[in-house]
Amino acid sequence: MSKTRILLGSALALSLAAFMSAVTKPRPVIARPGEVSVSKGGGVRIEARPSHTAVHENGSELFAELTVTLEEHAEAKTELPISLALVLDTSGSMSGSKMEDARKAAHRLVELLTERDELSLVAFGTELTDFELRRVNAQSRAAFHAAIDALQPAGSTNISGGVTAGWGSLRSATGAKRLVLVSDGQPTVGLITEPELAALAGRVHDEAITFTALGVGADIDGALMLHLSERGGGMYGYLKDAGALEEILGREVTAARSAIARNVELRFDTTRFRVAEVPGRHLDLVNGHPVLHLADLRPNLPTRVLVRLESLPSSVGEVASLASTVTWRSLDGAVKQRDVGFSAVVVDDPDAVARSRDEAVFSRGVGAVGNLKLVAAAAAWERGDTARAGSLLDDARAVFGMSADALAGDMQVNEVRQGLNSSRNALEKREYARHLERKKLTDFGLENSGY
Repeated sequence: MSKTRILLGSALALSLAAFMSAVTKPRPVIARPGEVSVSKGGGVRIEARPSHTAVHENGSELFAELTVTLEEHAEAKTELPISLALVLDTSGSMSGSKMEDARKAAHRLVELLTERDELSLVAFGTELTDFELRRVNAQSRAAFHAAIDALQPAGSTNISGGVTAGWGSLRSATGAKRLVLVSDGQPTVGLITEPELAALAGRVHDEAITFTALGVGADIDGALMLHLSERGGGMYGYLKDAGALEEILGREVTAARSAIARNVELRFDTTRFRVAEVPGRHLDLVNGHPVLHLADLRPNLPTRVLVRLESLPSSVGEVASLASTVTWRSLDGAVKQRDVGFSAVVVDDPDAVARSRDEAVFSRGVGAVGNLKLVAAAAAWERGDTARAGSLLDDARAVFGMSADALAGDMQVNEVRQGLNSSRNALEKREYARHLERKKLTDFGLENSGY
């Protein structure tokens, strides 16, 4: 009997100890969905909003939405003088109406610039014609107009040669420096691969020159032109024909006068997270840290970035964090920065992870990933790889299905499938692929990076 009491007493003591341990051990505190981290300073506001405030101990997939806004301040009220290099494709494929429209747009650009501004003109085919940087006045206007009238399409497409010449003309410039590339084709001489040309755009941008890439006609390599403009901190435009160039170059002048934060970079420092991708953008690795190059900041025009993250396996109660640093260069050349980040607690309950979800951010992240697959499907269709296109459409449908609004995703997939099937020839396929690239910029957070 006494032995039984001893055993029961031991069992009771163990149970009580386990109960007390469970009671006294605090459960991880999970922040409410929708909480936003904000950092302000130097006229720049940065917000970070995660799709989840809890992640599973075995790893989770989530999104972060970061928004960078240049707030209104005194510098923005002064119109900046511009130093602009127009780098114009005059290869043989520009003959006919394209060349006529390009000349008309260039003439209009000369008239838009004031006597505070500088302009250089580079025409590239197989050969280069370099009209050096000059202050805009009555005499130089007449000279520019004469040079534009003399442009004749001929030869191959030497994009790197034209960019290098335009870059050189801006090195002694005094105003807000912009290089605007206008091309209707794919590079055939000089540097021809995307990594080489993007690296060239990066070197241009590193000298505080904003690089804008405008593609005319369906024959352009849309992905290349977008990459060049992104790495160059400028704008991307796909124009079905050159007739829209006049309006677009006018917008570029307006943007140049108001962009007062240049060489904008977003760097990520992670603890127990891996940056998987930034849909629609190119992620570079600099000194071991993922880095994005963003377009110049203009007052009150937010730049939005969607990041897909993967949390790494961790112990319950630990904290996974993402720190983001935005650096930029002000008008006086000074480098400034602001930091913002967020954290998610590690839990062992999948339901707790689900309850911590901010549906709005998660849906936007899912939409960006799904739309990236739609653009890739159109590119595969353009190449004639219908099997790959079909597989990517199925993948997009599955991705959209993760969101609460799966029906809207299904409608997008069906719309793109119908658009691809109705493209009857190579030209229509190319035009549809370019149209879809342009249409989806907003879904990638690139609404302020494209014309």
